[in-house]
Amino acid sequence: MVTIAVTFSSPVAGLPSKPTDRAELFAVCSGRLEALAARQKAHLGETAGSAETLHIQFDQMLEAVLPWALSEGVEEHQPKRWRVRGWVEVAYLLADMDYSFDAQIAAGAERQLEHHISECRAILL
Repeated sequence: MVTIAVTFSSPVAGLPSKPTDRAELFAVCSGRLEALAARQKAHLGETAGSAETLHIQFDQMLEAVLPWALSEGVEEHQPKRWRVRGWVEVAYLLADMDYSFDAQIAAGAERQLEHHISECRAILL
């Protein structure tokens, strides 16, 4: 079993200035962390914690910026699509890590996952 920590350190250049871009970033990160939290919960039980906490924080930030993004013309259902995109990114990488017969593919998926999660984690630091 491969365990992924969510304490990576790869700084993000900064938050986007437009509310629409912030909403997208927060929603994608929410989806990524929700998928990782589901994985942690499945493997570690109810005490998974860290990814779930980050997922909730990104949902809160999305809720805070969403009124401005909607006023800029974002469709009401778009944040759900962004969340799904983040979830799918992580789900495919976890599948490659778990089920690939090629060790290079599995290792590459793990590096990509670490990068995606570190992008999100850096926003909160």
